[in-house]
Amino acid sequence: MKIFGYAVLMFSIAAAPVFAASIDIPKGAANSGDLTESSHWMWSHDAKTPGHAVASSHYPVGSPSLDGHAREFSMSYSNKGGERFSLTFAHNAEVTHFVYDTYVYLANASQLANLEMDMNQVISNGRTVIYAFQCSGNSGHWEYSVIEHNSPHWKSTGVVCNPKSWASDKWHHIQIASHRDGEDVTYDGVSFDGDYHPLHDGGAGSLDLHWSAGDLNLNFQLDGADSRGDVKIYQDKLTIFYW
Repeated sequence: MKIFGYAVLMFSIAAAPVFAASIDIPKGAANSGDLTESSHWMWSHDAKTPGHAVASSHYPVGSPSLDGHAREFSMSYSNKGGERFSLTFAHNAEVTHFVYDTYVYLANASQLANLEMDMNQVISNGRTVIYAFQCSGNSGHWEYSVIEHNSPHWKSTGVVCNPKSWASDKWHHIQIASHRDGEDVTYDGVSFDGDYHPLHDGGAGSLDLHWSAGDLNLNFQLDGADSRGDVKIYQDKLTIFYW
């Protein structure tokens, strides 16, 4: 597991949107644009996973893609190792609501134990608020993170999810909505291929990591499922909405 990892758009609204039958995004919300296009992606083995992993990422990939330029993430692993891909994409300490919106295409779903999709925000007091979410083949559910004893821990939403069950060689649409109240995080809903589940899960969400105030960054992590293997996944139209 892991929880770590510029165009600046400012926006504020008087009231939060209502998450009802789907994930709603206010018309005036800031958005990151397609982050698969960024040249600032970084990656490294997640030392909190067992084993070892090495990885690469390539852009643009014309096929498979939704718009002619997807990003490829590749990992070779041993002993269920994991690789964390990360990107700092903006600077805003004040916004409180986020939607992580992306399309993914798995070339070999059987090799993927967990797919983790996180947001990190350094707020004005210098603490880092962590919005961490994953589809876990280990538990068979969508999971979220809370901070306990100064460390992130996974909790089950009870909503069924296993990346091994996702159809390979097909685009899947994922949306994850979350917000913070001060330093506490609530996960509002998750949608997979249009199948929406409202959530009301969360808890303490911040750590003192001594990162730069205002940093907004994301993680996209692959965890291996077996003693040894290769994972290849494509991502397109990765966009963070925030307000």
